[in-house]
Amino acid sequence: MAFQDDTEKQKSLEERAYVRRLDKRLLVFAMAGNIVKTMDSTNLSSAFISGMEEELEITGLQYNWMSVMFMVGYLSMQIPSNIILSRHRPSVYLPFLEAVWCVLTLCMACVRSVRSVYIIRFLLGSFEAGFYPGIVFLLGTWYTKRELGKRMALLNLCGALGTGISGVVQAVMLKTMDGVMDISGWRWMFIFDALVTMILAFYGYNYLPDYPTTTQWLSKAEKDMAVQRSGGSEMKELKKDVGSALTKLRSLAGNIYLYPFMVGWASLHVALSACHVLGIVAKKLGYDAVTANLLSTPDTLITMLVGLANGFISDRLQSRIWCLLIPASFGLIGCLMLASFVQPFQALYFAFILTHAGFGSVTSVVMTWASEIITSSTELRAMAIACMNTFSSLMWTWTPLVLWPVTEAPYYRK
Repeated sequence: MAFQDDTEKQKSLEERAYVRRLDKRLLVFAMAGNIVKTMDSTNLSSAFISGMEEELEITGLQYNWMSVMFMVGYLSMQIPSNIILSRHRPSVYLPFLEAVWCVLTLCMACVRSVRSVYIIRFLLGSFEAGFYPGIVFLLGTWYTKRELGKRMALLNLCGALGTGISGVVQAVMLKTMDGVMDISGWRWMFIFDALVTMILAFYGYNYLPDYPTTTQWLSKAEKDMAVQRSGGSEMKELKKDVGSALTKLRSLAGNIYLYPFMVGWASLHVALSACHVLGIVAKKLGYDAVTANLLSTPDTLITMLVGLANGFISDRLQSRIWCLLIPASFGLIGCLMLASFVQPFQALYFAFILTHAGFGSVTSVVMTWASEIITSSTELRAMAIACMNTFSSLMWTWTPLVLWPVTEAPYYRK
């Protein structure tokens, strides 16, 4: 009995060391990548209130169409990108996407016309489409159910951090770099983002794992442990695929869990879209560009902390539903306050925070729950996550024009 206890203790120590090693490679890349992805996708709003509007002579709904073009590109590549990821090496494919982001972000620093922005934003959306569903799929492949919730919380925390950092970076660039080498501060922000993206691509190529049976830097014992932790399904999935694409699509279409998750995920992001106009609302109400950019930082920090706590609680209690309903109720209260445009501005700002923290804190729990129960098949799980994000992205092709047209700022009464 004592020998058996010692063996179990040794296995536990080996598994903890294995998970720590995995965290240093996969989780670090996932967290940093989500920061960069969010910065690259949200820096347009920071640039818009920091001189881009005047320099490119943006009028009417042109700004909103820039957001729509990003989402059209994002929508077009969600499912194809995740299918590619499930059949090729993540340590090559995901860093490749990062490298392309770098080039396109540099192109944003050089734009001279609104038409150029449309083209670049479409391409940027196309290549960013594969990252978030891809990294969620990869986390679900490597971590167990008891480990996944808190790591998904950390992943989404970094997404919120990216939003806050974008505003801070733009404020710093306006204060320190505006006019240096005759380059505007908002253009320097895109240059900075591109540099960070390239560093991350290099890190991912050298450190990111592939799949449990194909990762070269794992020992034989670690590969066996990885396969065992995944229930042995990865070995079967990574053998030569004999199922047709049509058969897999039929199987996915018949999954009863997929559709509620698709609708819920899309609805959640429509509600969260209200938080993305905070800077524009502040600017239109008379705040200067630096202040408008910095106002997103406290909001972001609070959302990060609440989201992290909610993810850890959901793992601790092994309960997802209450960790969805309770925070979402606070988010709903925030939305109602925003709809009535409560005043003074301090009350309105509190409503933005309540909405962002309430709804933003449940994103990791929703995706964790989806990864656990939709399907155990590697490729179908990748496709299911991509379907959720595709349906969510579809909402973004019309919400900027219908719900948040910049011409209606700051009140958005229509």
